Amino acid sequence: MDDEKFFNLYPFRKCEFKENDGIVTVLFKKEKPSFIEKIFFRKQLDIPYKIDLDNVGSFIYKICDGKFSVSQIAEEAEKEFGDKIVPADKRVKLFIEQMNKNKLIQLFEKK
Repeated sequence: MDDEKFFNLYPFRKCEFKENDGIVTVLFKKEKPSFIEKIFFRKQLDIPYKIDLDNVGSFIYKICDGKFSVSQIAEEAEKEFGDKIVPADKRVKLFIEQMNKNKLIQLFEKK
């Protein structure tokens, strides 16, 4: 997908999260447990996995609510973090691509 098309997509969180002192912990369950996991780790399948994000990732994940496009999120991140996140567009794109690949957010087009 080309950059122009990607930056016009709207990310939406698919997982619950907890926030503590501005740091987000994403809670998610594995979609398709393996046969072995189903047999030997049945009780643990209901316990969500946790991913702790840094302050930049936390900021980005919180505003992935379907209201902002990827380009708008990059602009907001640059305003919030300034030189710490330069180049903001590349860092935001990489973060959102990883979250989408791991099915923690979903990308969609607004018409």
